[in-house]
Amino acid sequence: FPLNFDERHNLSSTIDYRFDSGKSYTGPIVNGKKILENFGINLIVTAASGRPYTSKFKPTRFNSAGTVGSVNGSRLPWRFNVDFRIDKTFRLNPKAKSPLDVNVYFRVANLLNRQNIVGVYGATGSPTDDGFLAFADGIATIRQVAENGLDSQAYLDSYSWLVRDPNNFAQPRRLFVGAFLSF
Repeated sequence: FPLNFDERHNLSSTIDYRFDSGKSYTGPIVNGKKILENFGINLIVTAASGRPYTSKFKPTRFNSAGTVGSVNGSRLPWRFNVDFRIDKTFRLNPKAKSPLDVNVYFRVANLLNRQNIVGVYGATGSPTDDGFLAFADGIATIRQVAENGLDSQAYLDSYSWLVRDPNNFAQPRRLFVGAFLSF
């Protein structure tokens, strides 16, 4: 049986373009200033096949029971991600014997803001629906809510909020600004 962290395919590509400093600089010069000296841009593209999970046949509230097929016999969908970074290094003491540099960067994780699926409900294979409300036990629960004089639509709305587990998705787009000090 495959283990739950088994990932058959994992592809990664990095594109990094940098401008050197000094005599090696080949970038634009504006008013005698090498404006892109020690500047770089970086793009990391990754794709990975889905990890295994065990399909279930009976949806329960926020979960499922009863194995369909083999343990870890089903697969999550592929994940795709693009990360982006730009940075520039500034020399703080250009005439000193021991250099002191600061590298300022801006990084975007998950540039395309993809909703990569990292977990699903076993009975449906969906990250947002556990299938309970469409199953006999769920229908009986809705009927029981209505018979007790409660608002069944409020129950359905609340249930749909709870079943949308954000942990079933990879993190959304995130922006980072920072600096490194080198000496």
